[in-house]
Amino acid sequence: MKEKIIDLKYGKLHLIKTDKFRTFNIKVILKDELKKEDITKRNLLTDYLTLTTKKYKTRRELALRTEELYSLFLGASNNRVGNYLITRFNLSFLDPKYTEDNMLEESIGLLHEIIFNPNCKNNSFQEDLFKIIKKDLKTEIETLKENSQMYTNIKMLENMGGNKPYSYHGFGYLEDLENITPSSLYQYYKEFITKCDVDIYVCGDLDEERVTNIVKDKLNFKTIKKEKCCLYVGVDKARKRHQEIVEESNFSQSKLAIGCKLGELSEFRFKYAINIYNMILGGGFNSKFMQEIREKDSLAYYISSYVNKADNIMLIQSGISHKNYKKVVSSVKDIMKRMAKGEISDDEIKSAKVEYISILDEIYDNMENILEGFIVKNLMNLDDFETRRKMVNEVSKEDVIEVAKKMTIDTIYLLKGEDDGKD
Repeated sequence: MKEKIIDLKYGKLHLIKTDKFRTFNIKVILKDELKKEDITKRNLLTDYLTLTTKKYKTRRELALRTEELYSLFLGASNNRVGNYLITRFNLSFLDPKYTEDNMLEESIGLLHEIIFNPNCKNNSFQEDLFKIIKKDLKTEIETLKENSQMYTNIKMLENMGGNKPYSYHGFGYLEDLENITPSSLYQYYKEFITKCDVDIYVCGDLDEERVTNIVKDKLNFKTIKKEKCCLYVGVDKARKRHQEIVEESNFSQSKLAIGCKLGELSEFRFKYAINIYNMILGGGFNSKFMQEIREKDSLAYYISSYVNKADNIMLIQSGISHKNYKKVVSSVKDIMKRMAKGEISDDEIKSAKVEYISILDEIYDNMENILEGFIVKNLMNLDDFETRRKMVNEVSKEDVIEVAKKMTIDTIYLLKGEDDGKD
């Protein structure tokens, strides 16, 4: 599947033509350099923009409009990738050949309304709706701790990262929320709409010329050009002696999060060998963590690892009985140490490659995966899918061992539950 990229005055349009699906999917990607104080503002802003517009002032009016457009889906989300804060506006609708010919213009027109015509008056957002959204966001932030594994991961990264971007969680902060007003959020909107880098992705059975003309007409940003920052967070040395933090909780099950820092690697090992290392360690179905810690020794309810390349870190997370805490940590350390010494079989490497390629192939299963695949590829400057399939098979045992040698535990965080130690 090919991607056609068209340069616009304000950004890039990415056209991905496929006739495998009955829908069109459009994503408007707005990214700029992360600032902690912007996280809460951005969440509040996207909630507001997707709830009310100048033309469709109430949630009901907006919902009725999406029904008129054959149950079109419209949403927005925010996430951090490396040094960037990224906003996605998402639009999904039936291919117009199954509905009405003008639905392409009408659907993209609604996206224009959401982004460019917010419900505002006298340089301020509408106060009643703003209060509702602010209250909802406050509740979401206050109830973060109810998701025990997510809370544990957040606290581990806060303690591990200091003021690194990965120390900031994406939900927002109550101290920042308190100071946001309808007028201050509107001022932030005016900055947001002009300061972000813009990429627009369109996937479906496209008439490329028609889509391009509609996008140029309906999604015409006035972005101010500025110097771009590097996506990747710089390599940071792990502590000489890792830190351990234990927090008491009233949950029944204990949650564990272990943060590891990655040292310098060659480009090939960073792009490919690290994926195979993670599959073997804790990222695959037949990983060492699963086979040894969960299946063989029955020390964890679940355990997995995930590499965040943009941050140059790896996260290990697990649900355990607190009586097994020391044993689990000891086993994790032992497995990582053994891999660094070369205890990796050819069968493990072969199996990890097959699983990695299978994950790549699944990208083509649905339109959402296809779009996200291209977005991540471009954002992180990855090779195309076919090149990745080929190059991952070039990974050797020595490559994986070198990755293992560069992975160091930095922070261990336990949210200690009240379980009685029974499995």
